[in-house]
Amino acid sequence: MWIKSHCPFCIKAKNELYRRKLDHTIFVMDDKPEQLDAMKATFGHPTVPIISVFDQSKEVLIGGYTDLLTWFTKQNEEQND
Repeated sequence: MWIKSHCPFCIKAKNELYRRKLDHTIFVMDDKPEQLDAMKATFGHPTVPIISVFDQSKEVLIGGYTDLLTWFTKQNEEQND
């Protein structure tokens, strides 16, 4: 997950991952605007946080905080099917 430390949605996403006790890596991009712009371009996601997961050894974009919540809902639905 790529974040800016004072971004409210980044903080919410980080807290959600901690709350769920999920392994994750956080890249704080406060002092790395060029690298952050490159990540935004790579994923085609214009805002932070940028959240991705590895699915079968391939990195897949989840999106931002609200996308993360939607992703968790879909994961729960698939487990219950």
